[in-house]
Amino acid sequence: MKILVPTDFSDNANKALEFAKNLAAKNHASITLLYAFYAVYDFAAQATEIIAQIEHEAKQDLKKLVAKGKEAGLDMNYRILQGSVASAVTSLAYQEEYDLIVMGTQGASGIKKALIGSNTGHVIKESKVPVLAVPADASLERMDQIAVALELNNEDERYFKHIFKLTKGLDLRYTFFHVELEESFEKKIEFKGLEVYLKERYPNLDLNFQLVQAAGLDEGIATFLQINPATILTMISKSKNFYEYLFNKSHSLQMAYHTHVPLLVVK
Repeated sequence: MKILVPTDFSDNANKALEFAKNLAAKNHASITLLYAFYAVYDFAAQATEIIAQIEHEAKQDLKKLVAKGKEAGLDMNYRILQGSVASAVTSLAYQEEYDLIVMGTQGASGIKKALIGSNTGHVIKESKVPVLAVPADASLERMDQIAVALELNNEDERYFKHIFKLTKGLDLRYTFFHVELEESFEKKIEFKGLEVYLKERYPNLDLNFQLVQAAGLDEGIATFLQINPATILTMISKSKNFYEYLFNKSHSLQMAYHTHVPLLVVK
């Protein structure tokens, strides 16, 4: 398993790296640190000098982080690329077949608000690789479950296989939940059928299933997380509607995600 961790050496990025290191240790994964930058200069003649200085300073910091990781027994390396963070991250992750991107989020007003307009938000929108958004005070050691939000709209088993593969070493229970906005016999049957199938298909996994009644999707997810705060929330991206929902600033209710709840987006 290969994990890509973009960094700007900020506190948020360092916290995301610690989360990724714990994940890598449990999943026997390698970590590549990525520093991406734009060279800003007034005259073309300055370009070489400025780029060399930026890369030199970044290399020194990256080497320190990699050395610290190797001291802990981790397989770590680093890359430095020119360009925007989002384009550098998404292109490298896709071209070199990384399994997961781990990035920090900004702010303390919840995951959704922290993602809007941020580098992490742009990466989630553009990446073809799963992305784990890690709030500043998140700790993998405090997590006790991976909660998968279900649309119950032509669910595809390959997404579940992908989730299990990414998280197989964490030894956490899985909770599949669906926010029920209105009574639907068809949805209940589909939900129950999925429960029976997955439990038979994956008997060695701790699988749980829960219906959450709510007036809106935001409200239902917030309610679930209030009851289950030690959660890695997992959402499956199958269409543009997902991004319209997740990043819509004018949505009636801001997702009240606790700042310590990581968000895993699987594609």
